[in-house]
Amino acid sequence: MRTPTLLRLSALCAGLLAAAAARAQDVPFEPSGEVRVLAWGTMGTSAAFDEGRIVGPTVNLTRREDGTWAGDLAGRNIALEIREGRLTGANVNLVLTQKGSATHGEGLFYGIRFRFDLDGKRLSARFGDCTVDAKRLKAPGQLRGDAACLRRGASFPSSSRASVQLIGDAANEPPPLPQLALALLATMAD
Repeated sequence: MRTPTLLRLSALCAGLLAAAAARAQDVPFEPSGEVRVLAWGTMGTSAAFDEGRIVGPTVNLTRREDGTWAGDLAGRNIALEIREGRLTGANVNLVLTQKGSATHGEGLFYGIRFRFDLDGKRLSARFGDCTVDAKRLKAPGQLRGDAACLRRGASFPSSSRASVQLIGDAANEPPPLPQLALALLATMAD
């Protein structure tokens, strides 16, 4: 008598698990925005996002049902809460503001200073010893300027010209937060 009941219960559990796994894969990621950074003469990097995900070579974050964000960013497993313009988590403290078409963010990511300013004329971003300063071009979402990083043990920075592309919602004035800030951080921390 017990064996048939256990078999039915096992089959029910297996079916529920299979349905849950299939449901998790039902919704494909279709980005509404993307940040691409290419320092000339090197490999480029990018991070794409929608309302509930941020995906790229160094980022895979998902917005949970409670509004928090969790996943991996720059090789770190993180859980972030956004409240009143502040994005916080263990070893993460960023303040994000928007006024008109200007977007500003600054704070610490695992002890490394991160700061960016984006407006209708330029993008200025810093992460640790790396910087990108780019002016907007006539083409929407296109910026060009300089990128530089001071690598450990070097006496002077490695620098080059850089192109930045703000695609889709990333090109909006103002862009969606925290998606733009986290995508930009992912490209800078690469």
